[in-house]
Formats: sequence, C-alpha cells, structure tokens
Amino acid sequence: MQPIPTIAVLSSNPALTAVLGATLRRERGWRVREFRHARDLRAYLRIAPMAVLVSDYDLGDETAADVAAMLRTGAGTPELQGAQIIALARRVDPHMRRICIQAGIDEIIVKPMSPLYLEERVRERIARGGSDYIDAAPAYVGPERRKRIELEDRRLVPIERRRDNVIPFPVKPGE
Repeated sequence: MQPIPTIAVLSSNPALTAVLGATLRRERGWRVREFRHARDLRAYLRIAPMAVLVSDYDLGDETAADVAAMLRTGAGTPELQGAQIIALARRVDPHMRRICIQAGIDEIIVKPMSPLYLEERVRERIARGGSDYIDAAPAYVGPERRKRIELEDRRLVPIERRRDNVIPFPVKPGE
C-alpha cells in the first residue's frame, strides 16, 4: 500500500493559499497542508514528510528558491531532499531561472494559471516519484558541481509550445 502523499502549499497570500489548498483537497488520495510562512513549513517538516511543495515564488522575506535550497542542502531528511518543488511566478527571466535551477526547483508555473491545471501538474509530479534532484542528496551543491544540468537552456522550443506556462527543471542533456 502506497503512503498518502502530503502536498504543502506555501504562499504569503491567504487567498491564493486557500484557493490552491481547496483545489488540491479535491483529490481524496492527498493530504494537503497550507502554510503562510516558510518558518511554519520548516517546523512542520521536522515532524512529517512531504511529497510535493507548491510555493509562490515571492514569499516576502524569502523566495521559493530559498526554501528549495534549504530542502536540497541537507537541512531536511533524505525524503525531504527528494520532494518535488513547484514554484508559481508572475514572470521568469534568465537570472531567476538560473537561481531556481541552482536551488533545486523542479518546475515553475507562470501565473495566472487555473487551479485545476496546478492539480494536473501535482498529479504528474507525484506519478514521477522523487525529484530530478534526488540524485544530489544528501549533499546537493548545485548543478555546476554535478555537470548534469546546463544553466543556459539552449533547447529549441517549437512555436506551438512557446505559450506553455510550465518550465520544467532540470534540463537533461540532449533535450
């Protein structure tokens, strides 16, 4: 029997947290926990595992990249280091993309997006299992040390896919 996956929703915006939490709770096989502050998430993670973190990128004093780096660098257990991380952002520039890759964020969804679309992305992430960054645990130090991920994405994106609002990380060689 598979354990029930826990989905953590982190956003400093109470309305966004409530909408995302309510949408994800529609899936009966998931345990959804909502957090408004990264410190509350950290406290929770000391006592319970998490399969997926859905985080607004801008959290006030911190960013989703800061939280991801904390999870990936060993501040958590090996299970937490392998958790999937989805960030939600209004825009993504090359600098932010680089920071997200280095921090270990699995994908960014550009806002606005449908909450049902997020549910679909979470379902896909759970089906994949652990994060693509799990190979780096327990000493995640960023892609430049592992020679696994190029920081500059040189993939050609077909014109019909350019409007896709999912930016998956990491980029596998040859893609």
